[in-house]
Amino acid sequence: MDLNKVNSFIENKIEENLNLDYKASGSLQRNDAKTNEISKDVSAFANSDGGIIIYGIKEDQINRHLPESIDPINRNEISKEWLEQIIQSKIRPRINGIVIHSVSVDEQTNKVVYVIEIPKSNTAHQANDKKYYKRFNFNSEPMYDYEIRDILNRTKSPIIDLELEIQKYTYEVNQQNFVLPAFTIGSNGMYQKAEPAKKYKTNYTLRIFAKNNGRVLANYVNAYIEVPKKYLDEDEEEENGISNIFMENTIRDVVDSTYIPTMNGGYSSPKYGPSRYDPILPTRSFLLKSIKLYESFIGSTDILEWNVYSDNAEPRNGNICLSEIKIFEK
Repeated sequence: MDLNKVNSFIENKIEENLNLDYKASGSLQRNDAKTNEISKDVSAFANSDGGIIIYGIKEDQINRHLPESIDPINRNEISKEWLEQIIQSKIRPRINGIVIHSVSVDEQTNKVVYVIEIPKSNTAHQANDKKYYKRFNFNSEPMYDYEIRDILNRTKSPIIDLELEIQKYTYEVNQQNFVLPAFTIGSNGMYQKAEPAKKYKTNYTLRIFAKNNGRVLANYVNAYIEVPKKYLDEDEEEENGISNIFMENTIRDVVDSTYIPTMNGGYSSPKYGPSRYDPILPTRSFLLKSIKLYESFIGSTDILEWNVYSDNAEPRNGNICLSEIKIFEK
């Protein structure tokens, strides 16, 4: 996080949302009213879906919730260490994983912007006023009893999300059947052995992982992802040009790895046992499926949508633009 990234929020008019909040420099003051407000806002993010609060950006006075300009903070008066201490001392229980970035605006005058990254928590956090808050319509609102209970139940069920990557693999094409004349005339006028020009092919594979972001073992995982049929380099059932692909965390164990010669000179494949579910431990991932893609997906703005069902947990869903999926060279 640097000044360019902070300025990009202003230049691109990024509106506040569930995961983003702007605060002017006046929000950081050494009095109970302001420090209680800090505990309220930070705990609300942790109790909701996580996100970032940027202290040091003034909101537009006409178009509410849009950033107007940088409103820097004097680090000599309000230090990063002081802000961290307020967050840790006024919220119960403490929130693990908070990161505070001090972004320098002017080194000579010690002007900074503080960017706080707040993770989604697996428990409910209480602000200094003894209330529990959540993010709702750009604001931090008190939570109902059932909402607090829902958050506390996060530790009783697995939290499965899908993580996607695209693997790029380039290889040389076998040209054994490509016929060339045995010899050609070189630049020196002499005959020399002809060598075929090397040809390469690139394959793209969409790899879909189930990531357990909860604290409980996931025994059974079923998932569906919608992928436009035009990008699939394999047969999948489709409806209106969209393939709804089913996945689950099953594996088959090898029960006999003996390779037996066959009549055509090859070897038989190993024998596998019946399919079984492979549990996913907390913080671990499981490869659900690999799908071959046509190269035409590059630069696409199409959205992939997914749904996940796991044990006794509430169904989860999400989406990602094809162009936002990272591509890795194999």
